[in-house]
Amino acid sequence: MTRIAKSFLLLCVFSLWAAALIVTHQLARETPAPAPRELYSVVGNQLSAFRAADFSRAYRNASSRVQQKFSLSQFERMIRHNFVELTETPRVEFGFVQTEGESAILQVFFFAGSGAARAFLYTFVVEDGVWKIEGIEPMPILRSRQTGLHV
Repeated sequence: MTRIAKSFLLLCVFSLWAAALIVTHQLARETPAPAPRELYSVVGNQLSAFRAADFSRAYRNASSRVQQKFSLSQFERMIRHNFVELTETPRVEFGFVQTEGESAILQVFFFAGSGAARAFLYTFVVEDGVWKIEGIEPMPILRSRQTGLHV
C-alpha cells in the first residue's frame, strides 16, 4: 500500500470517528420527553404559589424569557389582572400533553365553584434540565348538552 493510500485510509478512519463522536454528543444532549406528571407538577407548584400570594416562588417557575420580559411586580400585576382563575379557582384538570424536543404544550382546565370553566394552553421550555412555563394562552370552550366540554 502506498503512503498516500495509507494516509487517505487513516484520514477516513479519523473522520468516521469524529462524526460518531459528534452524533453521540448530540444524542446525549437531547432532552427526553417529560412524563406528563412532570409538567403537572410545574403547573401545580406555580398555582399553589399563586394561591398563597407568593409571587416570587411562582415567578421562579417561569422561563428566563418571561423573567426578562416582566419584572416580578409586572408579573404579579399581569397574573392578578389577566389570569384571576390561576389564583382563585378551586379545581384544576389537565388535558392533552404534546412534547417536541425541549418544548411542550399542556392543556389545563380551571373550574370555578359555580361550575364555570376556562381552558388555557400552557407552553413549556427546558432550561438547565428543568421544565419552565414559557407562556399561558386562553382557549375557547364550547359546551354541548350531550357531551360536555369541548375545546
